[in-house]
Amino acid sequence: MNILEQKRKNANLTQKDMANKLKIAISTYCQYETGTRSIPSLYAHEIAKALKCDVLDIFTPEKFTVSKNIAN
Repeated sequence: MNILEQKRKNANLTQKDMANKLKIAISTYCQYETGTRSIPSLYAHEIAKALKCDVLDIFTPEKFTVSKNIAN
């Protein structure tokens, strides 16, 4: 289990809950959580906000690549 998944579960949120909060497809959120898709900076901050933590508490350079724009 990675940090993002752990924090999401600790917050009692499902992947569907997170996708709904971000207004994205569940499959897209799942790819963010597994690290198979880069996370746009805007979404990284929204994820951290939803999980009530700092973006740096979740996204570390060796685990996630945060893209600079939304188009991925």
